[in-house]
Amino acid sequence: MSEQPSSPNGAQSLQRLGALKGLSPEEAAFAQYLRDLREDLEMSSKEIVTWLKENEPEAAVDASRLSRFLSGADLPQPPLLPALHRLLAERGAADPERVREGWNRLYAAAQIKGPLIARGYKERALRIALEEERVRTAQELAGLREEAAREREHRERLEGGLADVFDRPSGTHEQVRELEEELEGVTLRIEELEDLVRQHEALLRLQRSDAERAGQALRETSAEIEVWRGGATPWTDDPKEIARAVAAFRDEGEDEQADGLLSLAARDLPVAALPELYDAFVKISRPLEPNRLSHAISAQRKAKDLIELTWPVSEHPKSGEPATLTPWARQVLVKAGRWAPARELILLSRLLAETGRSDHKQHLIAGLKQRTEEVDEIAASDEFHPSNLPQSTNPTPGTGSGTAPDPAAPKRRWFRT
Repeated sequence: MSEQPSSPNGAQSLQRLGALKGLSPEEAAFAQYLRDLREDLEMSSKEIVTWLKENEPEAAVDASRLSRFLSGADLPQPPLLPALHRLLAERGAADPERVREGWNRLYAAAQIKGPLIARGYKERALRIALEEERVRTAQELAGLREEAAREREHRERLEGGLADVFDRPSGTHEQVRELEEELEGVTLRIEELEDLVRQHEALLRLQRSDAERAGQALRETSAEIEVWRGGATPWTDDPKEIARAVAAFRDEGEDEQADGLLSLAARDLPVAALPELYDAFVKISRPLEPNRLSHAISAQRKAKDLIELTWPVSEHPKSGEPATLTPWARQVLVKAGRWAPARELILLSRLLAETGRSDHKQHLIAGLKQRTEEVDEIAASDEFHPSNLPQSTNPTPGTGSGTAPDPAAPKRRWFRT
């Protein structure tokens, strides 16, 4: 540890922080670790903040936040610690043991905040470590590929040189033997490098999968932390779980919660999972939920999603017979005629024609005749015959009834409960 920082501001700032009081031993130990780290950096808080902003934007903090970390009043997010370690490494003072100590002290301090917070710190730190590992593997792979390319060029030159020796009357057996031995050595090295390249490519794929799983775990933990803090409701992306959760909300008289969950499912689930949700409601004898679900889907989904969702059961019917739709697919199209945004409804009508499903437009029209919003815009498209349109009431677009949230609203995170 340096006896005296080169920056007077750094020394004065450390003195102003004062003693670490009112903290748990774990929190005080981590705050002291940060203080020691900054002293070894020989930089003031302002200098560290500036460096982070310019070199480590993901870990950037302002001076007041850094002061709270140094005083133990708050814990930094995991990206700050490796950023400071990299800065220390640039100054030639890196120590792997000290890096491990920093992480251990951060985890211990986070544990004081509770097991859920500690899990969040560990998962984010794991993701950082995995990403750094992927970068190192990618760099090693690039180096191996470059070396292999150089060795192949070397082999080509040797093969050319060997051919020249054979063609020259003055060529000797000794020259041939030396070139063949060197060529054999280069060939073996190329085989070794190609094997290492394949291994690194496989390793990179595995590390990518690891990083994806770690990212998913982090998103789920972050969402649970949001729930714990009172900022969200625990959602799930399993259709069966959603159906049970909606039913449970209804049973408790919490219709707003049930409608919100149903609308989020209609908006955020993969299209292929929506029929599973419909079936799940049928299996638990909740006959009203599919109707609510089709309403929420039609109000929020794009026309391309609705086409995919309502595709006929029989794509190649017998001559003269219409393609068969499931009852729920017909219901979704009717709801789309009633609730879909005008632009999506117009596009959906065109897509039905372009995919040879003009006869299914009758379901859109059945819903359209009940419509009270955006009628003039739909009429102006000339996509529907005037006799199929309701009388225009000129309301403000998008002010219909229903429980569907704003399609432009930020998407919620999904995770398993």
